[in-house]
Amino acid sequence: MRLPLIAACSGVDEAVERARAHPEGTTWYAAEHIARFLADAGRTEEAIAVLQQHDRSNSHDLAGYLIDLGRIAEALAILQQPGPHTPAVSTTDPWSEDPAF
Repeated sequence: MRLPLIAACSGVDEAVERARAHPEGTTWYAAEHIARFLADAGRTEEAIAVLQQHDRSNSHDLAGYLIDLGRIAEALAILQQPGPHTPAVSTTDPWSEDPAF
């Protein structure tokens, strides 16, 4: 909640710097917030660069920014990539009281 206030008062660069300095500043979800600050400031190319550092966690956001810049073919290629495969959970007793994980 503080980062939007910092961005409004001290500027986007200060908010981005503080977000990156946070212990979770290199995670995909921090990248999403950093990219939003940059894009809202008209720095969409920088927002794209931030999101490209993370595998497929922010593919929809990345595609949206690419579309904003008219890079439709790149956005489409990203959105057509298969998502991460989640292994199926199997159990011998479907009514088991034990959690599947």
